[in-house]
Amino acid sequence: MIIVDDRSYLRKLVRTRWLDEHDDLVAVLLEYGCDRHPEDTIVVSETVSLLLTGRSLLVESFQPRWDARLLARFVRPHHDTLGLSIPSKMQWVLHTVGRPRIYTAAVAAAVTRLFGVQGTFYRIAGDPARQIDGGCPPYQDRLLPPFHPAEAVELCNELQTKLGNPVAIADINDFGGSIRAVSSRSLPATTLKRVLADNPMGQLRRGTPFILVRAT
Repeated sequence: MIIVDDRSYLRKLVRTRWLDEHDDLVAVLLEYGCDRHPEDTIVVSETVSLLLTGRSLLVESFQPRWDARLLARFVRPHHDTLGLSIPSKMQWVLHTVGRPRIYTAAVAAAVTRLFGVQGTFYRIAGDPARQIDGGCPPYQDRLLPPFHPAEAVELCNELQTKLGNPVAIADINDFGGSIRAVSSRSLPATTLKRVLADNPMGQLRRGTPFILVRAT
């Protein structure tokens, strides 16, 4: 239980077997979500949503060039989150965002770091650089680009229709995150972000890619 704005919310983690790209998202939610109440918002991790709906990319499709390898060497990962220190992910960012913007971000980050300013690279490079996932165990052969907002909303509403419950997609970790999208009957994204701010779903290896959130 957690209290947000004087209202209590029950958070029920859903533990699953290990999921991969061969699983179907709707089938898995039906298999493991049998204890849900009609008013529960089913929150699905963005990583699993991408993986189980065929939106992941093969790492081998983004073989790093010299500039991706060079830039990746200067990335300082947060604890066990490797981020863009993985060259294939940096290569995807260069391909997606464009070299001029990424080169500018890298130069600006090098200069501002001298003055103790952190995060300049990601502020200039934008959300794709900050939100690309995958490339390391357990999904070392896959890259998981973030959802386009419209696609995420469409998927939430599609799942709501098939499951009968409101649905949200979340990208939450130990350093923060966001609610990527919600369906039409979901709890508001601003509320869910606060309800999940302590990252109860944990990281990938915990095996809890879904959580049921119920206002009480």
